[in-house]
Amino acid sequence: MKGKPVWRFRYLIIVIAGLILLGFAVQGDGQGSGRQESSREQDAGQVSEAGNGAGTEEAVRTVPVVLYFGDNQGYLVAERREIPVTKAIARATLQELCRGPASGSGLNPTIPPGTRVKDINIRDGLAIVDFSRELKEKHRGGSSAELLTVYSIVNTLTQFPSVQQVQILVEGRPLETLAGHLDISGPLKRDASLIRAHNETN
Repeated sequence: MKGKPVWRFRYLIIVIAGLILLGFAVQGDGQGSGRQESSREQDAGQVSEAGNGAGTEEAVRTVPVVLYFGDNQGYLVAERREIPVTKAIARATLQELCRGPASGSGLNPTIPPGTRVKDINIRDGLAIVDFSRELKEKHRGGSSAELLTVYSIVNTLTQFPSVQQVQILVEGRPLETLAGHLDISGPLKRDASLIRAHNETN
């Protein structure tokens, strides 16, 4: 009889210990599940923020400009192009002119390769434009090519209301000519007679 209480006491201890261990196991699973859910919420938040950020980015604003390139008949033809809005719109437009016509347009570049716009100053209707030495040194020559080069610059700049005349400089100095045919020592006005529509035929 004396042995039964001891056995029951030991049995009770074993049951209590088992319940305690079971409680720890359940608590551990709950904490792990909580951490996993928290991680998923954080990831979802990051994706959502990235998506919102992409949706609220401002689209790059552009402005249409006209560039004049040469055709195979010795005329200038207008190419309309969208460029980013800038306060230095005349400089940006000339830089586009230096890049040449769009691929597949059938037009020819008028500015020698490597030519850079070094400076431009517009005052009282006169645009004074300073180009790098390539404008003269890499020019292919010929009276027709020289004419198109000069008036692609002049006609491109005089599309802006603030420009009525253009003075071309090279490395900060005025020149008599680019290729020996056309006098560019003074300001030049727009010459619309050199412009024709892209689809116009002779």
